[in-house]
Amino acid sequence: MPEMIGLDIGSHSIKLVGLKKTSKGPFLTCFGMKKIPQGIDKEDISSISILLKDLSEETGIKTKKVMLTVSGSGIHIRRMTMPSIPKKELNQALRWEIKEHLPFPVETARIQYHILGEFVEDGAKKLDLLTVVCPNDLVDRTLSIANSAGLQVTHLDVSAFALWNTLFTYDRLKIGETIGLIDLGSEKMSLYLFKDEILQFGREITPAGDDLTRAITEGIPFERDLIFLHEKAERIKEGVGIPSGHSEEKEIDEPIDLSKISFLMRPVLERWAGEIGRSLDYYRNQFYGEKIDRILLTGGGAHLKNFASYLEGELRLPVECFNPLKETLYDAKTIDAGALDQVGSMFTNAVGVALSEPKQIEFLPVKEPFWYKFQNEKWIFITAFSVTALVFLGIIYHTTSQVTTLERERAEKMAKVTKLEDLRSKLTTLKEKELRMKQDLSLFPSSTITAGPYREVLKEVIKMIPANVTLTHLEVQSGAKPLGKTPQASKPQEGESRENGKKVLHLTGLAFGNDIHCLTAIAQIIEGLERSPLFSHVKLISTDENKLYNQLAVEFDIACDIDIPNKGKD
Repeated sequence: MPEMIGLDIGSHSIKLVGLKKTSKGPFLTCFGMKKIPQGIDKEDISSISILLKDLSEETGIKTKKVMLTVSGSGIHIRRMTMPSIPKKELNQALRWEIKEHLPFPVETARIQYHILGEFVEDGAKKLDLLTVVCPNDLVDRTLSIANSAGLQVTHLDVSAFALWNTLFTYDRLKIGETIGLIDLGSEKMSLYLFKDEILQFGREITPAGDDLTRAITEGIPFERDLIFLHEKAERIKEGVGIPSGHSEEKEIDEPIDLSKISFLMRPVLERWAGEIGRSLDYYRNQFYGEKIDRILLTGGGAHLKNFASYLEGELRLPVECFNPLKETLYDAKTIDAGALDQVGSMFTNAVGVALSEPKQIEFLPVKEPFWYKFQNEKWIFITAFSVTALVFLGIIYHTTSQVTTLERERAEKMAKVTKLEDLRSKLTTLKEKELRMKQDLSLFPSSTITAGPYREVLKEVIKMIPANVTLTHLEVQSGAKPLGKTPQASKPQEGESRENGKKVLHLTGLAFGNDIHCLTAIAQIIEGLERSPLFSHVKLISTDENKLYNQLAVEFDIACDIDIPNKGKD
């Protein structure tokens, strides 16, 4: 399968992941992340596109086609019920229904929907829709960044559907369960709730990861360089995480007061827990006390130490980290497993948009059909004339191609005829040679060939071969000729004499097992040959241990005469 590139342009970093679909699941080909330095304007398309171009070159992707998500404030997701009407009318009806719920004019946004199902209410067919509204400026900014980096966008989705698709692909959604997903980024925290594998609720929550970093900066000694101050606070946040009172959890070199840091972080953490708790209560009230089974953490904040255990205690729900890259197939020679454990949760959006099935929303601008340009009468005549000219040119081209094809077929057939003439002359020459050879052979005296019961010989040999014996060589030779397989059998033993017309059967094989099994099997073959009316003068020529196999084996050679019945007759 071709490599699919998923891209997530966030406010803190740019994440890129390459995946291939296999029969065993997604296969990770590459992944990479580029942090956006402090001080760079997040709205500066040129600076972000340079970072994206550097990331694509560092990861070594072989294609310029990418699929990415659009993210930022202003994206609204709302579940709606609409009558079952044609698609063109549905788009207009959705704009009319949703405009009262938007903080900006509906004309400045793009609206897409995902059909969750159909049902009948009061005798009328209705649609259960998940409607997504995205401002035009967010779409244009995202596409401009990718295009400036030399990349071609083939699919543009939103984070909610990318995350939904990731959970679905990695079998985190179950029928009969309600799952919460918290995507903690640097500028926003998103909460999504899924029931029976369907996205039911979504909300963006503040504060986010950067708010925790800013709170930590207040406990750091004064620094003139604000960028250095922010980086120092980030290192403290990554090293300390959520303080739990154990001094051994301090894994940073900065001289800080851990109790003070904990005190400064507490208001942000309490706001996080409070906002999440209120959102879960709202969902329970909307769905009549719906039970929530567990919470999954993903995004950059999912790696924050003790964050999962902190939320578990505050929400009184099972909380676990979701790292899709850790569960993805990969080549250990090219992918660092340690890096997957450390930053894998940050790539959940990129993984979901790279898979892009079965849950997706498409925000790429729809190309205007060609015929929409010809909606006034002035262009009708030009269009008709152009179509007629194209049809005429097509007929000429088709006729010319047919003539060319016929000429090529004629040349091929003439070449075949020439070859047949050559073959006919060669056949005549061969027939003349055959006639001369027959005339030459008629001058030689005919010889009598003694027939032998070779079919019966093979049947007899098959019957007497034990299960632990494998024949490696079976040969029938004239008694006067030396045996070609075994040198010691080339001469008759002392006191023996064989007639020139005598046929000799020579058997070579391997007997497997211990010494008793091997000797017993060889004795059975000799006894079977002696009892058969077809054989006589049975001799065991040699036995030798064979060490070429993974079990004990004895190689043996047996020779005997074949008694040809009706000797002397035709």
